[in-house]
Amino acid sequence: MKTLRSKFKKTENQDWNKYDEKLMQAVDFNDPLRVSSLLRKKNLVSTKLDSEGKSAFHLAAMRGNLECMEAILAHGVDMMTTDSSGYNVLHLAAKYGHPQCVRRLLQPCVAAFPAQSSYVISREH
Repeated sequence: MKTLRSKFKKTENQDWNKYDEKLMQAVDFNDPLRVSSLLRKKNLVSTKLDSEGKSAFHLAAMRGNLECMEAILAHGVDMMTTDSSGYNVLHLAAKYGHPQCVRRLLQPCVAAFPAQSSYVISREH
């Protein structure tokens, strides 16, 4: 079943190119400088899904590659973009046990609600 779904996904992603693949490899090898360089020079979309339904941003969250996530976030990204299973990066970071990534992804929420967040942050210790 997975191979059949992959075949259909592949036809949907006609615009997937070698630079998208290089971005995925840079995340896979936890190379934030390469990630940043590719995003800047090739104007890539870090949330473009591959044939397996994952993006470079999702892969960084799954692997706990905080530096790669930071590089992607610095280039602007929609954090609510989901993979083919319906998970966003926060879901994946939590699912795969990467609390440092979860904390980073929740920072914009903490900044929006400072009165409530001081209690949550202090409870963490």
